[in-house]
Amino acid sequence: MWSVLPPPAAAQVRDAFGVEVGKLQAHPGGFEADAFTDGRWLVKLWRQQPDSDAALALTAELAARGVPVPAAQRTLDGSYTSAHLGRRYALFPFADGRQATWDDADAIAQAMRAVHEIAGLLLPRTDIYEWCIEALRDRRDHPWIVDRRDEVMANVDRLEAVIERARAIDVPHVVCHHDLFPHNVLVDRDGHVVALLDWGHTMLAPREHDLFAGLCGPDPVRFLSAYRAQRLDLTHLEYARLARSLRDLAVRIDNEVDLDGINTWGFDGLRRVDADLALARPFCDR
Repeated sequence: MWSVLPPPAAAQVRDAFGVEVGKLQAHPGGFEADAFTDGRWLVKLWRQQPDSDAALALTAELAARGVPVPAAQRTLDGSYTSAHLGRRYALFPFADGRQATWDDADAIAQAMRAVHEIAGLLLPRTDIYEWCIEALRDRRDHPWIVDRRDEVMANVDRLEAVIERARAIDVPHVVCHHDLFPHNVLVDRDGHVVALLDWGHTMLAPREHDLFAGLCGPDPVRFLSAYRAQRLDLTHLEYARLARSLRDLAVRIDNEVDLDGINTWGFDGLRRVDADLALARPFCDR
């Protein structure tokens, strides 16, 4: 289980970043990190591995291109993170907005399309590798899933086969966020996007590796229509949609956190994969 830590002191932030912050209060974070804000600045304190300096530097480049992304601040020594009680943290301008919901699907889809249209970024190219395959096979007898082991292993085998097929299909690669769900989007009162968050997994990848997020919501057709999707590759969609649910399952077992999420993000998602893909089929070219 992850422990809850207090935020770094104002003097600690000043010594690391050269920035004066006020009293830091807890702010909704995410699965990978805790967050704190004084209303002007936001501290992101990772529970485990922080985003790389390259990923954090990317936020500044995106912001400079007009993408609504809070730019990570550099430390006085030129890096992007500092240490606090054995963890790493970064500092961002605070973005004022509410967390999006699936009611904001149109705005999220349109923001995703704008990201996919960005050109000229030097980013790593995906190799379509999934750590969750080995992790789930190794922990197939974990008490949280042992009673559904056969279901898990059947989906792991399916993912391995889909990866082999997907690697053989050449499709255009674009800038992919890889986690552009509502929890990583802030909107204003009118539903306009004010911030896209968490760029730690960004790569050049098939657009389907982002668009699968729309399949996880309550109305995949609405999302794909708002994106103006056409000629998608169904195999790459299947890979991304299936991998996400297995990844969500594996990370909870690996860290033994969020037992409820085993069903909500894992098994429930796995059991609707084929129905989601059927809804996406009219937007595909094969």
